[in-house]
Amino acid sequence: MIPSTPSFVILTLVLSLLCWGTWANTQKAAGKWRFELYYLDFALGMLLFALLSAFSLGAMGDGFSFEDNLAITGKRQMALAAASGVIFNLGHMLLAGATSLAGLAVAFPLAIGMAMVVSLVWNLVLNPAGSMGVQVGGIVVMLAAIAATALAHRGLKLDVAKGKRPDTGLKGTLLAVFGGVFLGLYSPTLSQSRAGDIGLAPYGALVFFSVGVVFSTLLYSLYFMNLPVQGEAVPLKHYWKKPHSQHVWGLAGGALWSMGALALFTAAAAPKEALAGPAVTLAIQYGSGLLAALCGLLVWKEFAAAPGAVRVKLFLGLALFLAALLISAFGLQMA
Repeated sequence: MIPSTPSFVILTLVLSLLCWGTWANTQKAAGKWRFELYYLDFALGMLLFALLSAFSLGAMGDGFSFEDNLAITGKRQMALAAASGVIFNLGHMLLAGATSLAGLAVAFPLAIGMAMVVSLVWNLVLNPAGSMGVQVGGIVVMLAAIAATALAHRGLKLDVAKGKRPDTGLKGTLLAVFGGVFLGLYSPTLSQSRAGDIGLAPYGALVFFSVGVVFSTLLYSLYFMNLPVQGEAVPLKHYWKKPHSQHVWGLAGGALWSMGALALFTAAAAPKEALAGPAVTLAIQYGSGLLAALCGLLVWKEFAAAPGAVRVKLFLGLALFLAALLISAFGLQMA
């Protein structure tokens, strides 16, 4: 089931934006549930949604079904999709760790902004399109947005410390930025898994991508449990000590992210005459960082007690983030 009209494609991309910009609210809603344990449920929620959609929506429409696609696709394509999930998952777990330290309003602009920078640089080097000069300008503005957001986070941490051991917020900043690097690198591998006549269709790509996420989560979570970014090491047995209702947040977060990914994948597979184009796709895909930051500010009040100068730096960072999105999208649109 693939969108076949321009308006349907835009609606599908908007759905992707909403899902990717709001899934992290489930991590915040989980409260003191450590992100290392939350993420086990998150990965499972991703895979469950991918399988459910593949055997339901993936069997509808006039084209090949999910099973038909698996019958003709190559093992290399399956392996590439799973490998892209492994690469993505390292960046995403670093983002989850940064969120636990710095909140949505800081972690997402830093990570998603850096992911956009890496993606644009990759494309400019290997597959240039549009105006290179304008896109470079967008990259510079996004780097300025990242710097302003990092300074706002530092200012908030120092204000909260007041007389205590100073915390510059460097750990949360670095986790988000390095997470963004990996989030910007998984897409080329995923694209290879979908290329050619025997490439994976959107539903199959999401299933194998999610398999890569689940298996790598078992490795990454054990690492973060034993070498935590915050607090003491947490044993795996703590996963079973919380009530069953606690696990719902991680499962819901994973399902939301997976729904957003499926929306993006299917929009990219639309007929040529219905495609939204790289400019619109980029703006909506990376706009999720801005939406998540707004959730942090408006829903979770993360900077409500921050000094005025700190809030100015953060709002400047968000304004620059939006400007970088628009500039980069315009650069891609230019012939």
